[in-house]
Amino acid sequence: MKRYPKDSYTNPNFDWSKIKWAKFKIVVPTQSDAKELKEAFRHIHDANIDTNYVAVNQLAHQYQDDSGCHIIVDKKAYESLNKTNL
Repeated sequence: MKRYPKDSYTNPNFDWSKIKWAKFKIVVPTQSDAKELKEAFRHIHDANIDTNYVAVNQLAHQYQDDSGCHIIVDKKAYESLNKTNL
């Protein structure tokens, strides 16, 4: 897994646009499922884990609505994906 550069948190001029972020979307059928996942991601965030890994840090922050949240509530898309991936 990719790690953040050593100076990313200490250098005030660090260029965050150079980070190669993981590209992902999580599709759920209901708001209730999205809420449950956000609570789980909040739990992960608050746990003692190494968040210097880019993808781990991204996942740990999915509970925040302003984090570019990748949780999509779309029942039809969820059902369609579920049928094709059986």
